[in-house]
Amino acid sequence: MATMPTDHDRTRIVIVTLTVIIGLAVAVVPIVASVFSDPAPVTRSSGSTESPEITADATSADQQLNSTHAVDCPEPANKATAASTLSKDAELANVHLPCLTNGGKQSRVSLAEQWAGKPTVVNVWAWWCAPCRAELPIVQQLAQNNPQWNVVGVHLDPKGQAGIDLLQELGATHLASYQDSQHVFDSATSIPKVVPVTIVYRPDGTRAELFARTFDNVQEMQHLIATSLGD
Repeated sequence: MATMPTDHDRTRIVIVTLTVIIGLAVAVVPIVASVFSDPAPVTRSSGSTESPEITADATSADQQLNSTHAVDCPEPANKATAASTLSKDAELANVHLPCLTNGGKQSRVSLAEQWAGKPTVVNVWAWWCAPCRAELPIVQQLAQNNPQWNVVGVHLDPKGQAGIDLLQELGATHLASYQDSQHVFDSATSIPKVVPVTIVYRPDGTRAELFARTFDNVQEMQHLIATSLGD
């Protein structure tokens, strides 16, 4: 025959139950927080960095970008003449991106048309990438040393303003860069899903070389790029 619980027993049961509920709630909080927080970049052993997932509330390049140093992205002096120099195999003939360093201004012509007639060096970077932070000033120096080339960046992340802020923080305020919020560039080029990556294009828009690595000095970077172009 079962014994009816006393008031004291009921009180103990209530206390134990509440303790278990509170303990479970405390344990669940970090899990919930990790699910809803922004993903952190994942560093590979090579020193390059994988891109985090694009979140739904990420800043778009279509929004207002504030910069104290406006830098125009390249445009050919004669669009018709430049377009006629392009190969039918020009990789970026159908790729359009807004110019990050000039307030998100969108060109009416493709990247291939903008760069036609000159060799082009494209450095793909992101604001959260530590190796990019070290390399961007080197890329800017490369551009200043080689006016015979188009040297540009592509910011591969939806947070355009964060990209602008990094360039200003690094003093890389003379490096023209494009904004890629939707992974248009890496989809078109099938580059490795790491940053930084540097691609070299010939004047006709065909690819000469790809470097999925970080450069430590401008001399090495310039030598390898010139070699890839046959200079």
